[in-house]
Amino acid sequence: MSFFDKKILILVLMTASCCFPILVHAELSPKKVLDSVYREYDKKHSCWLTLNDEQRYCMKIDRTDKIASDTGPRLYVLMAGEAVDDQGEPNGGHATSGLVGAFIVEERHGQPEIIASNPNIQMGSFGSAPTGWKLIKLGPSDYWGWQNTDGFTGQGYTYSYCSILAPYGKKIRELAGFPEGFSDEGACITKRCTSIDSKIEVDSTRNNEKVFPLRVTVTGKDKGRKLVPKTWTLLFDTTKWSYVEPKTWPLTGLTDR
Repeated sequence: MSFFDKKILILVLMTASCCFPILVHAELSPKKVLDSVYREYDKKHSCWLTLNDEQRYCMKIDRTDKIASDTGPRLYVLMAGEAVDDQGEPNGGHATSGLVGAFIVEERHGQPEIIASNPNIQMGSFGSAPTGWKLIKLGPSDYWGWQNTDGFTGQGYTYSYCSILAPYGKKIRELAGFPEGFSDEGACITKRCTSIDSKIEVDSTRNNEKVFPLRVTVTGKDKGRKLVPKTWTLLFDTTKWSYVEPKTWPLTGLTDR
Protein backbone atom coordinates (compact mmCIF):
# COMPACT_ATOMS: atom_id res chain seq x y z
CA MET A 1 0.00 0.00 0.00
CA SER A 2 1.41 3.39 -1.02
CA PHE A 3 1.76 6.38 1.29
CA PHE A 4 -1.10 8.09 -0.56
CA ASP A 5 -3.40 5.02 -0.12
CA LYS A 6 -2.65 4.92 3.62
CA LYS A 7 -3.66 8.57 4.01
CA ILE A 8 -6.93 7.90 2.15
CA LEU A 9 -7.67 4.89 4.43
CA ILE A 10 -7.01 6.91 7.60
CA LEU A 11 -9.26 9.71 6.32
CA VAL A 12 -12.08 7.23 5.62
CA LEU A 13 -11.81 5.68 9.10
CA MET A 14 -11.80 9.10 10.79
CA THR A 15 -14.85 10.16 8.78
CA ALA A 16 -16.74 6.97 9.69
CA SER A 17 -15.96 7.32 13.39
CA CYS A 18 -17.18 10.91 13.51
CA CYS A 19 -20.34 10.48 11.46
CA PHE A 20 -21.70 7.09 12.60
CA PRO A 21 -22.61 6.18 16.22
CA ILE A 22 -20.40 3.69 18.01
CA LEU A 23 -22.55 0.83 19.29
CA VAL A 24 -21.85 0.11 22.95
CA HIS A 25 -23.33 -3.09 24.30
CA ALA A 26 -24.47 -3.14 27.91
CA GLU A 27 -22.97 -5.68 30.26
CA LEU A 28 -25.85 -7.88 31.41
CA SER A 29 -24.49 -8.28 34.91
CA PRO A 30 -26.51 -10.18 37.56
CA LYS A 31 -24.95 -8.10 40.32
CA LYS A 32 -26.10 -4.80 38.80
CA VAL A 33 -29.64 -6.13 38.55
CA LEU A 34 -29.75 -7.56 42.06
CA ASP A 35 -28.16 -4.49 43.64
CA SER A 36 -30.91 -2.36 42.10
CA VAL A 37 -33.70 -4.68 43.35
CA TYR A 38 -32.60 -5.90 46.78
CA ARG A 39 -30.17 -3.01 47.49
CA GLU A 40 -28.63 -4.45 50.70
CA TYR A 41 -25.78 -6.95 50.26
CA ASP A 42 -24.53 -9.04 53.19
CA LYS A 43 -20.80 -9.62 52.60
CA LYS A 44 -20.50 -11.99 55.55
CA HIS A 45 -23.08 -14.42 54.19
CA SER A 46 -22.58 -13.55 50.48
CA CYS A 47 -26.23 -12.78 49.79
CA TRP A 48 -28.73 -10.00 49.21
CA LEU A 49 -31.08 -9.25 52.12
CA THR A 50 -34.78 -8.56 51.71
CA LEU A 51 -37.95 -8.48 53.80
CA ASN A 52 -41.15 -10.29 52.94
CA ASP A 53 -44.12 -10.26 55.34
CA GLU A 54 -41.74 -9.00 58.06
CA GLN A 55 -39.48 -12.03 57.58
CA ARG A 56 -35.88 -11.39 56.57
CA TYR A 57 -34.40 -13.50 53.77
CA CYS A 58 -30.87 -14.13 52.54
CA MET A 59 -31.11 -14.33 48.72
CA LYS A 60 -28.44 -16.18 46.72
CA ILE A 61 -28.10 -16.82 42.99
CA ASP A 62 -29.25 -20.32 42.11
CA ARG A 63 -28.49 -19.96 38.40
CA THR A 64 -27.94 -17.39 35.64
CA ASP A 65 -28.35 -17.96 31.90
CA LYS A 66 -27.69 -15.79 28.88
CA ILE A 67 -29.59 -16.49 25.66
CA ALA A 68 -29.81 -14.78 22.27
CA SER A 69 -33.46 -13.87 21.70
CA ASP A 70 -35.09 -12.38 18.61
CA THR A 71 -34.93 -8.94 20.23
CA GLY A 72 -31.37 -9.21 21.54
CA PRO A 73 -29.32 -10.72 24.39
CA ARG A 74 -31.23 -11.73 27.51
CA LEU A 75 -30.14 -12.58 31.02
CA TYR A 76 -32.21 -14.97 33.16
CA VAL A 77 -31.53 -14.86 36.92
CA LEU A 78 -33.09 -17.20 39.49
CA MET A 79 -32.62 -16.51 43.21
CA ALA A 80 -33.21 -18.88 46.14
CA GLY A 81 -33.73 -17.36 49.57
CA GLU A 82 -33.46 -18.65 53.13
CA ALA A 83 -35.23 -17.20 56.15
CA VAL A 84 -32.71 -15.61 58.53
CA ASP A 85 -32.66 -13.58 61.75
CA ASP A 86 -31.31 -10.06 62.21
CA GLN A 87 -27.78 -11.45 62.37
CA GLY A 88 -28.19 -13.28 59.08
CA GLU A 89 -28.37 -16.76 60.61
CA PRO A 90 -31.00 -19.34 59.50
CA ASN A 91 -34.16 -19.30 61.63
CA GLY A 92 -36.87 -20.93 59.49
CA GLY A 93 -39.44 -23.20 61.10
CA HIS A 94 -41.76 -25.82 59.64
CA ALA A 95 -44.39 -23.24 58.72
CA THR A 96 -41.90 -20.75 57.26
CA SER A 97 -41.61 -20.75 53.48
CA GLY A 98 -38.50 -19.95 51.52
CA LEU A 99 -38.35 -17.15 48.98
CA VAL A 100 -37.62 -17.23 45.25
CA GLY A 101 -36.73 -14.28 43.04
CA ALA A 102 -36.87 -14.43 39.23
CA PHE A 103 -35.66 -11.80 36.75
CA ILE A 104 -35.39 -11.47 32.98
CA VAL A 105 -33.12 -8.68 31.73
CA GLU A 106 -32.74 -7.52 28.13
CA GLU A 107 -30.39 -5.07 26.51
CA ARG A 108 -32.36 -2.11 25.15
CA HIS A 109 -30.81 1.03 23.66
CA GLY A 110 -27.45 -0.02 25.00
CA GLN A 111 -28.71 -0.37 28.58
CA PRO A 112 -29.88 -3.36 30.66
CA GLU A 113 -33.62 -3.31 31.38
CA ILE A 114 -35.69 -5.69 33.50
CA ILE A 115 -38.51 -6.84 31.21
CA ALA A 116 -40.15 -9.28 33.65
CA SER A 117 -39.59 -10.01 37.33
CA ASN A 118 -40.92 -11.19 40.65
CA PRO A 119 -38.51 -10.74 43.58
CA ASN A 120 -40.77 -12.27 46.25
CA ILE A 121 -42.26 -15.68 45.40
CA GLN A 122 -43.04 -17.66 48.54
CA MET A 123 -42.00 -21.26 48.03
CA GLY A 124 -40.41 -24.13 49.94
CA SER A 125 -40.55 -25.18 53.58
CA PHE A 126 -38.53 -24.89 56.81
CA GLY A 127 -37.44 -21.44 55.66
CA SER A 128 -35.61 -22.66 52.55
CA ALA A 129 -36.51 -22.25 48.89
CA PRO A 130 -35.99 -25.08 46.39
CA THR A 131 -32.66 -24.94 44.54
CA GLY A 132 -31.30 -26.59 41.41
CA TRP A 133 -33.73 -24.92 38.99
CA LYS A 134 -33.63 -25.66 35.23
CA LEU A 135 -34.13 -23.09 32.48
CA ILE A 136 -36.49 -24.53 29.86
CA LYS A 137 -38.03 -23.30 26.62
CA LEU A 138 -41.82 -23.21 26.98
CA GLY A 139 -42.94 -21.82 23.65
CA PRO A 140 -41.85 -21.30 20.04
CA SER A 141 -41.38 -17.52 20.36
CA ASP A 142 -38.52 -17.10 22.86
CA TYR A 143 -40.81 -18.02 25.75
CA TRP A 144 -38.53 -19.42 28.47
CA GLY A 145 -39.01 -20.19 32.15
CA TRP A 146 -37.69 -22.19 35.08
CA GLN A 147 -38.73 -25.67 36.26
CA ASN A 148 -38.26 -27.34 39.63
CA THR A 149 -39.95 -29.49 42.26
CA ASP A 150 -41.38 -27.95 45.40
CA GLY A 151 -42.72 -29.83 48.40
CA PHE A 152 -42.28 -30.95 51.97
CA THR A 153 -42.26 -33.95 54.31
CA GLY A 154 -44.26 -34.08 57.53
CA GLN A 155 -45.23 -36.91 59.87
CA GLY A 156 -44.05 -39.54 57.38
CA TYR A 157 -45.88 -38.08 54.37
CA THR A 158 -44.02 -36.55 51.43
CA TYR A 159 -45.69 -34.20 48.96
CA SER A 160 -44.07 -32.81 45.82
CA TYR A 161 -45.39 -30.34 43.27
CA CYS A 162 -44.27 -29.31 39.82
CA SER A 163 -43.27 -25.65 39.70
CA ILE A 164 -42.82 -23.72 36.46
CA LEU A 165 -42.09 -20.00 36.68
CA ALA A 166 -42.40 -17.88 33.55
CA PRO A 167 -43.41 -14.38 32.43
CA TYR A 168 -46.98 -13.16 32.25
CA GLY A 169 -46.69 -9.62 31.00
CA LYS A 170 -44.07 -7.88 33.11
CA LYS A 171 -44.65 -10.25 36.04
CA ILE A 172 -43.28 -13.74 36.59
CA ARG A 173 -45.83 -16.22 37.91
CA GLU A 174 -46.45 -19.90 38.64
CA LEU A 175 -47.75 -21.82 35.61
CA ALA A 176 -47.95 -25.26 37.17
CA GLY A 177 -48.31 -26.02 40.90
CA PHE A 178 -49.93 -29.42 40.34
CA PRO A 179 -48.93 -32.55 42.36
CA GLU A 180 -46.17 -34.61 40.78
CA GLY A 181 -45.45 -37.04 43.61
CA PHE A 182 -46.71 -38.45 46.88
CA SER A 183 -45.50 -41.00 49.43
CA ASP A 184 -46.87 -42.23 52.74
CA GLU A 185 -44.10 -44.79 53.26
CA GLY A 186 -42.80 -42.88 56.28
CA ALA A 187 -46.12 -43.40 58.06
CA CYS A 188 -47.41 -46.61 56.45
CA ILE A 189 -47.38 -49.69 58.73
CA THR A 190 -48.90 -52.15 56.25
CA LYS A 191 -47.97 -53.39 52.79
CA ARG A 192 -50.62 -51.12 51.26
CA CYS A 193 -48.30 -48.14 50.99
CA THR A 194 -48.41 -45.48 48.30
CA SER A 195 -45.43 -44.08 46.46
CA ILE A 196 -46.18 -42.22 43.22
CA ASP A 197 -43.71 -40.26 41.13
CA SER A 198 -43.75 -38.63 37.72
CA LYS A 199 -41.36 -37.57 34.98
CA ILE A 200 -42.18 -34.26 33.31
CA GLU A 201 -41.08 -33.21 29.83
CA VAL A 202 -41.95 -30.22 27.65
CA ASP A 203 -43.49 -31.32 24.34
CA SER A 204 -41.68 -28.90 22.02
CA THR A 205 -42.97 -30.70 18.92
CA ARG A 206 -46.28 -28.83 19.23
CA ASN A 207 -45.09 -25.69 17.47
CA ASN A 208 -48.66 -24.60 16.76
CA GLU A 209 -49.24 -24.03 20.49
CA LYS A 210 -48.54 -20.64 22.07
CA VAL A 211 -47.14 -22.49 25.10
CA PHE A 212 -45.94 -26.07 24.74
CA PRO A 213 -47.92 -28.85 26.50
CA LEU A 214 -46.31 -31.08 29.13
CA ARG A 215 -45.85 -34.83 28.85
CA VAL A 216 -46.07 -36.40 32.31
CA THR A 217 -45.29 -40.09 32.85
CA VAL A 218 -46.68 -41.43 36.15
CA THR A 219 -45.12 -44.47 37.86
CA GLY A 220 -45.12 -46.12 41.29
CA LYS A 221 -47.70 -47.88 43.43
CA ASP A 222 -51.05 -46.87 44.91
CA LYS A 223 -52.02 -48.55 48.19
CA GLY A 224 -49.63 -51.39 47.43
CA ARG A 225 -50.83 -51.91 43.85
CA LYS A 226 -48.22 -51.30 41.16
CA LEU A 227 -49.30 -48.74 38.60
CA VAL A 228 -48.95 -49.40 34.90
CA PRO A 229 -46.73 -46.52 33.66
CA LYS A 230 -48.81 -44.07 31.66
CA THR A 231 -47.98 -40.81 29.93
CA TRP A 232 -50.43 -37.93 30.18
CA THR A 233 -50.57 -34.69 28.20
CA LEU A 234 -51.22 -31.54 30.20
CA LEU A 235 -52.40 -28.72 27.95
CA PHE A 236 -51.84 -25.04 28.60
CA ASP A 237 -54.87 -22.80 29.17
CA THR A 238 -54.06 -19.37 27.71
CA THR A 239 -57.06 -17.74 29.42
CA LYS A 240 -55.92 -18.86 32.88
CA TRP A 241 -52.27 -18.78 31.78
CA SER A 242 -51.51 -22.06 33.52
CA TYR A 243 -51.34 -25.78 32.88
CA VAL A 244 -54.55 -27.73 33.43
CA GLU A 245 -54.79 -31.16 35.03
CA PRO A 246 -56.95 -33.69 33.14
CA LYS A 247 -60.20 -34.73 34.83
CA THR A 248 -58.85 -38.26 35.31
CA TRP A 249 -55.43 -37.07 36.50
CA PRO A 250 -54.17 -39.81 38.90
CA LEU A 251 -52.44 -37.36 41.25
CA THR A 252 -55.55 -35.27 41.94
CA GLY A 253 -56.47 -35.35 45.61
CA LEU A 254 -53.16 -36.73 46.86
CA THR A 255 -52.73 -33.76 49.18
CA ASP A 256 -56.03 -34.68 50.83
CA ARG A 257 -54.78 -38.06 52.06
